[in-house]
This record gives sequence, structure tokens and C-alpha cells, in this order.
Amino acid sequence: MDRYIGIDAHAISCTIVVVGQSGRKLSEQVVETNAKALVDCIRSIPRPRHVCLEEGTQSAWLYEILSPHADELVVAAITESKGPKSDRRDALARAQQLRLGAFDKLVFKAPTRFALLRELARSYDAMTCDVVRTQCRIKALYLSHGIHAPGQTVYGAPHRGDWVDKLPVSCRASVLLLYGQLDAMQQLKKDAQRQLVAERSEEHTSELQSPCN
Repeated sequence: MDRYIGIDAHAISCTIVVVGQSGRKLSEQVVETNAKALVDCIRSIPRPRHVCLEEGTQSAWLYEILSPHADELVVAAITESKGPKSDRRDALARAQQLRLGAFDKLVFKAPTRFALLRELARSYDAMTCDVVRTQCRIKALYLSHGIHAPGQTVYGAPHRGDWVDKLPVSCRASVLLLYGQLDAMQQLKKDAQRQLVAERSEEHTSELQSPCN
């Protein structure tokens, strides 16, 4: 008998619900979010195993560790959730949707092939956020002393001296530290962007060179 397994994943624990071919719920359990516990849980369920989880932060990792132990593994993009929410309801809904094939959108995961590209993209996004956060701190420091600093000139090295001179002497060391942080983060962002572009180009070249099936 086919088993349809829905997983509602969170940072600490995952709720796993299993239904049979008729739609009757066969089991339900909460498992710690670590690879061994999850694999042991899935392997304890008789085959054929059809697993469904929702697209999210951990879905690529879950796909990677669980796919060798499932006869089918589906990652679903859930656009909306109707009715009251709970981990149990969400896991049951994923299992039933998989049983019925009732998905609006499925997400393909290729964790091995695109792992480096995904990590570089995450790093670039993080560096971009850090740059913006530091820029906001710089402008906030000026604003806290009644100095309005519109535009981007307040960040650039050519005009920093003029802006720093507008601040009280007691604040100048702080803003110089922030400028140092900004320079470092901008350089890291450039490095991350360069690596990301290089990896994307390499992946694109690999696709062009791959033989058609």
C-alpha cells in the first residue's frame, strides 16, 4: 500500500503525517529537525513512500537528505492556506494534496548541482543587506545631530571629510568607524558578486555543453 507523507518543517521540529491510499490518516509524529532523526522516521514507514514538503528555507536540505529514502519526493509552492493553521493540519494537507495530485505549483530542487550557486546568492544577498544597514546607521547618526544627508554623497570617500566636519568632535570617531565598516562590507559585496557571476557563467556554459536527452 502506498504511503503519502506530509512534512511541516520548522527550525526545531518537524510534524510528519502519513495517510494511506484511501486518505485515512495512518500515523502522526513530531520529530526533531536533524538529519538522522528525520531519515530514521521516513525509513520506518513502509514503502512505497511518497513525501511532500513545502517550499521554504530548509526545503533544499530536506530534499537532499530525504530523497534517497523516498520513492517520490515533491516540493510544493503553497501560495495560500485556507482555514485555521497548525503544524498538524499543514502536514496532513501536504499528504492529502500529494495523494490527490492537487498542487498548483511544484518546485524542482537540485541541491547537488546548484548548491554552490545558491550559497553564493545567499551570501550576496546578506552582504547587500549589511551594506544598506550600515548606510542607514550613518545617515541616522547625522540625523540625530540635526544634519540632513540626502542622496549618496554622504557615503562616498571624496565627500566624507566635508560631512564629518559637520558633526560634533565627540561623534567623529563613531562615524569614521561606520565608514570603515561600510568600506569593508562594500568590498565583500563586490567579491560575492564577482564569484556569483562567475559561477552563473560556469553553470550556463555547462548547460550549453550538456547533450540533449
